[in-house]
Amino acid sequence: MKARGAVLMLCAASAALRADGPDWFDAFRGRAFLQGDASFVAREKAAPPDAPPFFRARWVVLRYAAFTEEWRRFWPSRNLLLVTMPSGVQYVLESSSGHVDERHLEEEHPFTRVASTRTAFEIWSSGRYPLPENAADAALCDGSRNRVRAPGATLEYFNDDFGSRTVRASLAEIAAGTFDEDERRDLAALLKMSVESNRSLGDFPAYHLRDPLLAVNIPFLYQMQPRDKRTVVFEPDPAAPADLSSWRALSRFPLDLAPFPAPPPFPPPKGGVN
Repeated sequence: MKARGAVLMLCAASAALRADGPDWFDAFRGRAFLQGDASFVAREKAAPPDAPPFFRARWVVLRYAAFTEEWRRFWPSRNLLLVTMPSGVQYVLESSSGHVDERHLEEEHPFTRVASTRTAFEIWSSGRYPLPENAADAALCDGSRNRVRAPGATLEYFNDDFGSRTVRASLAEIAAGTFDEDERRDLAALLKMSVESNRSLGDFPAYHLRDPLLAVNIPFLYQMQPRDKRTVVFEPDPAAPADLSSWRALSRFPLDLAPFPAPPPFPPPKGGVN
């Protein structure tokens, strides 16, 4: 364990020698498309039907045409949960995937982000997984790892060490220094969500509702409840969703969001049907 920690510190030190960290939104370029959009109200399981919502949420998936059409399945994506509390305060929970260059896996790319109008807690991912079978082929800092970027503190840890007491305590300390008391109270409410693990958005099974919730689960891991004790559920929101203009400042949504185009038909087989 001590050796593992030493490697972790060495990786962090070597990363610190690089230039300042990248901007989250730089990873999402090209024309933006709206691939999915659904609205929910969150309610306590035991609440009466006429009780006001615990909070409202809008689930949005964006895709960015970073490559040619034939590579569209690799286009960068942003899977976002836009949360509005009864007070009107807004939060964005995001699980994103920018372009990953397999020739440079040591470069960091966006993973999860939770943001308020005042601050943000970001996690960037890098490294190679699984490691080469031959240990001699693995570099000292190889392995999948995350870097936390938040006001006043950073943390880099290997994914294999995520459950360790040291990492959990560090995440809690950084979260406490990033969000104020009101924000921590609001975000703790999201930890009570009970979401089916396979709940996907429309016809897009690759995008799950549990993924953006991971953005708040990680910094507040120490407050997580077992699944059978989570008391808040999502129901479809009967209100028609408004446009996304009120979220542009917080999420940097493009002004023009065209519907995600249908995939091109497969070309007919040559030489007749096989």
